[in-house]
Parts: sequence; structure tokens; C-alpha cells
Amino acid sequence: MIENLICIKENDLLQWACGERNIRVRMPFLDSAMVDSTRQLVFALSQPKPLPTVLTIFNARGEKLFWSAPPEGAIFYYLTFNQSKEVIVACSYVVKQNGWHDWFYSWNRKNNALSRSGPAY
Repeated sequence: MIENLICIKENDLLQWACGERNIRVRMPFLDSAMVDSTRQLVFALSQPKPLPTVLTIFNARGEKLFWSAPPEGAIFYYLTFNQSKEVIVACSYVVKQNGWHDWFYSWNRKNNALSRSGPAY
């Protein structure tokens, strides 16, 4: 189980406990991170220019499972939870998509891809 997530931005370091192990992961230009307790994953946003441009997902052991730039025409905005208590990422588009600038995306482990889950408001 993932516990005690610490983001040490000035050292580009993510740290958490998994069982009796302490996990440390280097994340250049770390912006923010959240634990998805439901799926036992760590989501991290990095490379702010000025908003984050990279999403990385790690398993509880610190192994990188997924890395992505934002969807085309969008920028990553922030991490939050959906109603199922899973971490999702808000993306903002300059040009409205189906009437909205901001959309939530979730990570589909089976397809190893981000999928749009609904408007962010």
C-alpha cells in the first residue's frame, strides 16, 4: 500500500512508503503528484512551461507504467479524483472541444492510454 507521498520539488524527488520499503523516484522539474489508492498508483505532473507538459504514472514499487504529453491542442492543468476515487488529470484546451475548454482524462490501464471522461467545471 502506498503511504506518505512526499514531493520534494527543489530536489526533483518523489518519495513514498510501500510496505516496509521507501521508494524514491527522480522527477526532473516535478510540479505535483497524487496517490491513487484505489489502483495503488502514483500520478505525477512535471515539466511546467508554465503548466505541466508531462504526466507520468508509477506503480507502488516505483516502476514507470505510463508517460504522456497532453492530448493534442491541450495542456495538463491539475490532478484530482473522480467519483470512483481514482486520480484523473484535468486538461485545458485553447480552442473549445464540444463546448468546453477543460476536460478530465483518466488512464485506462488495459489500453495504456488516456481517455476523455468528461468536462471539467
